[in-house]
Amino acid sequence: MRNRVILFLIFLIILVGCKSGKETVVRPSPTFYSDQVAMIGVEKKLGILGPDFVVNTANKYMWHFWDTNEELQLKSLRVEAINVKTKQKVKGLVKDVSTPQETLVWEYDSIGGPNNGADAHTPSILMLPSSGLWQLDAYLGGEYFESIIVNVKDPS
Repeated sequence: MRNRVILFLIFLIILVGCKSGKETVVRPSPTFYSDQVAMIGVEKKLGILGPDFVVNTANKYMWHFWDTNEELQLKSLRVEAINVKTKQKVKGLVKDVSTPQETLVWEYDSIGGPNNGADAHTPSILMLPSSGLWQLDAYLGGEYFESIIVNVKDPS
């Protein structure tokens, strides 16, 4: 009986001490083309058109959405930016860029109609605070829509 208890304890120690060996590798979302325009994201669902992401640099990015056109045009866009490594969640959308009223916000009021082969689109200004991979979770009208992973680079 004592041997069984010892074997059981050894088994538990080994089981608890072992890692699965299967770590999830997160990569930036792929590039795809819509109407011969390159964007990153999830083809036929969500794409972003714009320059490379650079730490603390506000740039214009065009969001593209594929879905029922009428449903999308009346909804707001919310973006939650999450650092993949640290899990830090921040506001990534910029309102009133390059003015004294510049501020980071969670949400823009509405999106527009078709563009570049997508059913709807909206321009935005995005700025992220640190380098590395960031997950951009897009919500339309308060409902989760899709996520894109972007690589944010240090200024060169």
